[in-house]
Amino acid sequence: MSKAAFWSLWCFVFVLPWDKFIVIPVLGSIPRLVGLVASAVGVVHVLAQRRVRPLSWFHVFAVLFVLWSGVSAFWSMDPQATGVRFLTYLQLVVLVWLIWEIAWSPERQRALLQAYVLGVSFAAVVTLHRYLSHVAIVDVTTRFTALSFNVNELGMTLMLGLPMAWYLSFSQPHQRLAWMWRLYIPLGVTAILLTASRGAFLAALVALAIIPWTLGRLRLRTKVALYAFCAGTLLAAAQFVPETSWERIATIRSDVDAGYFGGRGAIWKAGLEVAQEHPVAGVGAGAYGAAVEQTLFFGWGAHSVPLAILVENGIVGLLLLLGAVAAVTTPVKHLPPLQRRFSIVLLLAVAVASLSGEWEDRKAFWFVFGVLAAQVVYRPAEKRVSPAVPVRVYPR
Repeated sequence: MSKAAFWSLWCFVFVLPWDKFIVIPVLGSIPRLVGLVASAVGVVHVLAQRRVRPLSWFHVFAVLFVLWSGVSAFWSMDPQATGVRFLTYLQLVVLVWLIWEIAWSPERQRALLQAYVLGVSFAAVVTLHRYLSHVAIVDVTTRFTALSFNVNELGMTLMLGLPMAWYLSFSQPHQRLAWMWRLYIPLGVTAILLTASRGAFLAALVALAIIPWTLGRLRLRTKVALYAFCAGTLLAAAQFVPETSWERIATIRSDVDAGYFGGRGAIWKAGLEVAQEHPVAGVGAGAYGAAVEQTLFFGWGAHSVPLAILVENGIVGLLLLLGAVAAVTTPVKHLPPLQRRFSIVLLLAVAVASLSGEWEDRKAFWFVFGVLAAQVVYRPAEKRVSPAVPVRVYPR
């Protein structure tokens, strides 16, 4: 039953990057369907073994955050949206709990990362195919996406695979397997550039910082090969990606200097005004659009995770979410070098992506924290320790 629960979870993580990518009428997206099956099998597994792992502080804060979101329905500006958001949060907290219960070993945690990279590779390949076929083009010739995927969300989803793929390449016993995972780097970078998402581009730069940070004392021949690989990636992307996409990405500095932020400036300003009026409890989970509609004449999303939580859940909700993030971040210092650097880079990349993205209710966002939280193993009457990660070659 344990293997069935794990492989159900693995399949869910594999299709997780396809959220809103392939939608079946009436039934919904593929990740939703697979997630329901994985949840059912996981719950049956937990009931069958008749024991539950002690929750970490991350899970405690996450549950409190979800409960607070549900309670906010009593004062919400949009009770219907709050109800929908609460159910979404409830499903997401079940996801991180299943990861905690089922992916308890380093091997299983790496297997889930492998599933995500394989899934996001498919999304990247479809993006490149759509570009070459001149299909699903956004903004005429500037931005490209896959099927119905939101172009900015696609870029952020692809970005998460970069540090994961590089980390997996160092935990492989054979060179050929290591290079197989590294192939996602040029694939993912090219697809991100095709989206021309400036937020995803900046987050990708942070994610790629794992490459120079983990080379260390590798043999000179290996270093030369990796540097040549990275240089080839940049050269290939520069030749493949259209000039219009590069021109849009190049507007990052001027856009920030002008305070426009891709149209987000006015949305953020309206949100801050609402936050000043409802500082403690917020306007209700999922009610950001209703709160700013009177000012902006449209129910825009926050396009910023911290601001969305502050406006919707107030200071209380924001502190609960920050508590969950702190609970994941604090134990990182106890991890082995490779795992520690991977965790830090992944957290920083998610932080940068969260500043301009609507990720608070996205599966990929919660999956990252679920896996990072599962890295720490709790043992009765012992100090919290982390399992060692077998690596091929890595500096001390």
